[in-house]
Amino acid sequence: MDNHALPSAHRQDARPTVHPGDQVAVLPRPSVTTQPVVDDKPAGPVELLPLVTERLHEILITGGDFDAIYRHVLAAPGKRVRARLVLACAGLLPDVAAAPQHAAIDLACAMEMLHESSLLHDDICDGSLLRRGAPSVPAAFGVRIAARAGFHMAGAAMQVVAQVLADNLGVFAGIGDAPGVTYADRLSDLSFGQLIETLPPAVDATALRRHYELVAGAKTGTLFRLACSYGGTAGGADHDRLQALMQYADQLALAFQIMDDVRDIEGGPELGKDACGDLDRRVPTWPVIEWLALRPGARDMWLSTETSSATLQTDLVESGATQAARVVAVQATETASAALDIFPSTPARADLRELLQQVINR
Repeated sequence: MDNHALPSAHRQDARPTVHPGDQVAVLPRPSVTTQPVVDDKPAGPVELLPLVTERLHEILITGGDFDAIYRHVLAAPGKRVRARLVLACAGLLPDVAAAPQHAAIDLACAMEMLHESSLLHDDICDGSLLRRGAPSVPAAFGVRIAARAGFHMAGAAMQVVAQVLADNLGVFAGIGDAPGVTYADRLSDLSFGQLIETLPPAVDATALRRHYELVAGAKTGTLFRLACSYGGTAGGADHDRLQALMQYADQLALAFQIMDDVRDIEGGPELGKDACGDLDRRVPTWPVIEWLALRPGARDMWLSTETSSATLQTDLVESGATQAARVVAVQATETASAALDIFPSTPARADLRELLQQVINR
């Protein structure tokens, strides 16, 4: 059933016919062996992102039933954080035998596809009208086709991963051997995070913090861990280094989610979606948890149906709760940065640390 939080005017667009057996044929890589260069130096993760975008078009725009949706998604690509994680982690050990660069690019595409598919379903669950400053896919195409496209894209992503692993058996032979390292067998954690987000505990600071960390670790952290594990494995990382990448990914995810919540409260034209959506739904984000601990009477305000989202927004900012949340995010990035000490000093390690700073300052 369509989500009636989405305006019917947007749901009247033509909907493509969907065939249950549709599959994405993963195109073979072109026989190119020359590594891109920038200013006479090998390209870093950021410089390689345009190749990820190009490859995503090759994989997804195939004349199939979901082409219109995929063009809509690719037109507003976001920051490609997960792709950047794959590419950086694959380059952390330049002197170690590793998968070829085009394999890392395909893995980067797969992580972006999994992310985009999760956003399609998030927008359905939340009734979101906007995504990155444009109509969300459910708003533009309808809920049913958005849901199907999300499943289709996730399946295509796993086809890409399977092909990379099949083409590089030696590099990926040890998948699953390192304890505590997340691979595709934990992909269901995404759904777990979406589920438990709707089941917050009682308004108690300790319980809410633990609940928040679980949700952030599942919804945001799962794909960050996958990006780091597949990228790190492609780059020849051993067990200890893969475990360090899991710590980096978890702390990055916590900082990323906290800052996302701060931005949702503070708003601004760069947000790309309606501000205060979580306040409207009474989702206890980290700034809210800080506010509940700082502000006398905050619990009663939070639970009262008479307290508007605008009132909550003003009080959260004026109380210092958003600033307190930023402090926690900074601490998480410091822990994440320290986890990278196990790797040699390389441009890839510097890029992972630069990403931490960008998360705080975005």
